[in-house]
Amino acid sequence: MMAAKGTNLLIGVNSMQPTDLTSNPDSQYLNEIKDIKVAPIFILGDQRSGTTLLYKTLADTGYFNVVRAYHIIKYDEILSNHINKREDLAIRDLEERFKEVGISDRKIDHVAATPSLPEEYGFILKNVVGKELFITPRNLPTFQQLCRKIQAISDPAKPLLLKNPWDFPQFLQVKQFARGAKFIFIHRHPVHVVSSKLKASRSVIYGWNEYTAMLSPLYRETLSNPIKRSLLRVLVSKSLGLSLHQTIKSSVDAINYYMESINRLSPLEYISIRYEDLCSAPAATIKQVMNFLTIEDHSGLDYSQVIKPRPLNLLPEVQNRASSIQQRSKAYFDYYGYGIQHLPL
Repeated sequence: MMAAKGTNLLIGVNSMQPTDLTSNPDSQYLNEIKDIKVAPIFILGDQRSGTTLLYKTLADTGYFNVVRAYHIIKYDEILSNHINKREDLAIRDLEERFKEVGISDRKIDHVAATPSLPEEYGFILKNVVGKELFITPRNLPTFQQLCRKIQAISDPAKPLLLKNPWDFPQFLQVKQFARGAKFIFIHRHPVHVVSSKLKASRSVIYGWNEYTAMLSPLYRETLSNPIKRSLLRVLVSKSLGLSLHQTIKSSVDAINYYMESINRLSPLEYISIRYEDLCSAPAATIKQVMNFLTIEDHSGLDYSQVIKPRPLNLLPEVQNRASSIQQRSKAYFDYYGYGIQHLPL
């Protein structure tokens, strides 16, 4: 059964469908979902700030519809598979494919990788339209379409929960694109964010990540090209220092944007939590989120078992730049209680 059309949700006003999807298996069903209206809930934070942990935890409660790895990898056929009752088979086939190529976790954070793993919608925007991983006027029709698709193949009574770190530095524009949306912001000590981002980028560039290649054909094409691969490895090398500089800049710009812009959202539109609190007091932190969303949590999940902090392993070159990072985003450090004295390694 398709989800009911015209639910009491709203996203955008543009029902135009991307023209480059007309030849895929889902194209014949797109007209059936054009009236589905969605007001998403966005989980936003800088990359490596805990968005995946929060997204997966909330998805595990069963109260939300989410974007999963299967939806990204098989995006062109998820409607067709659902309508023609091939969804379970498609997911099992994908599970077998994961086993065949040796995918067990995401490598960058050791999160178990399965077709059901909640993932960021930015991959779909990039795969379908190209260019950006964040919402723009150019890919807005694709974003609207992916929201309708996920809602159509899921429980129409549940809200759509999305996450995409790439949209954190432009959440006011996201608000304009998705009217009626709510936001869950997650924050983490910027020094540890920078360190984690560097380690993740080096992991996928110096080594091959088959899970990432499944999600991103561009990654597969780029890392399979010896010239492009060599160039990327030079750019992220420790000796050159370019990746450290750019990573610090992107994080500082993102959190300064947040501090400058957050007052333009109503307190009814967002909640902010810290990754550190999510790890140290998981049940209380999730309860705050659920209260904000006016959802009574009867999932029975033991959040102390679901959410566990990982070893920090701060990179020395980032530790050496801690004072600079703090000085460039002092308001954020002060507001969220982040210091650099006795910063754990």
